[in-house]
Amino acid sequence: MITTVTLNPCIDRMVTVEKFIYGGLNRIISSREDAAGKGINVAVALHQLGQKAFCIGFNYTERGYMISKLLDDLTIPYDFVEVEGAVRVNLKVFDLSQSVVTEINEGGHPVSLEHIQRLKGKVEVYAPASSMMVFSGSVPAGVPSYIYRELIERAKRHGTLCVLDAEGQLLLEGIKAQPYLIKPNLYELERATGKTLTTPSEIVRAARLFIEKGVRIVGVSMGSEGAMIIDENEAYYAHPIPVEVKGTAGAGDSMVAGFCLAIEEGAGLKDMLRYGVAAATASVIREGTLLCTREGFEAMLPRVVVEKVANF
Repeated sequence: MITTVTLNPCIDRMVTVEKFIYGGLNRIISSREDAAGKGINVAVALHQLGQKAFCIGFNYTERGYMISKLLDDLTIPYDFVEVEGAVRVNLKVFDLSQSVVTEINEGGHPVSLEHIQRLKGKVEVYAPASSMMVFSGSVPAGVPSYIYRELIERAKRHGTLCVLDAEGQLLLEGIKAQPYLIKPNLYELERATGKTLTTPSEIVRAARLFIEKGVRIVGVSMGSEGAMIIDENEAYYAHPIPVEVKGTAGAGDSMVAGFCLAIEEGAGLKDMLRYGVAAATASVIREGTLLCTREGFEAMLPRVVVEKVANF
């Protein structure tokens, strides 16, 4: 079982416009709302890839039913800490002319110290039954920046492999617990290292800074520029697959699910990247936060072109 941890669930409201005009009038062509949150997304993608997933984290009394209904409909089990307040709403504007999404995200309703303590207890309960735990996404007000470090340390005491997908101080603090894998995007990696990264070799060297701190694998998503994966000994680059992009929400979460699937199947580093890119691509060809499907994943997998990065 792979357990995902979501501290800041959300409702993604995706609106599509013909061409986004900053400061002007934008007429909506279509819109949809999807229950989401990075850990929720990973669990849904894992489920659709045929893996057993379980969800823990925070959920809220207002609009939280949308999160529960999504998981109930997919028969994904969960055990959330319930918090008074409303699930945040994230607005995503998809510009058809550029295939670009502009995101406007709410911060999330505050949680208390009691809620945080209850969440730590759930990690202790479910880590022994989990082959892997995925910690991903932002956190609401009231949650300290070192929360992922504490949760990963608790999970690792039970021999559970830990995956971290976070940014900023959450990432920098989280890597102190030496998770097995982290998945920053290129911008997040640049922020974390304070460097502008323009070549594969520069990305490898930046990723190795975290590997020197005890992280085993670094996966770097680069959107339309492809993706990379790096460990202590090897580094690979995957070319982007040319497809019609219908939405990018959840693509990174599908990539994380692909990495987790590869780990569960005992795949090597190169195939981990292939799985991640195939899952992410299978996600972007679908509208809204629908994430990848097994059928889409299997269709994309043979199309992933991976090459080894040398001279780093």
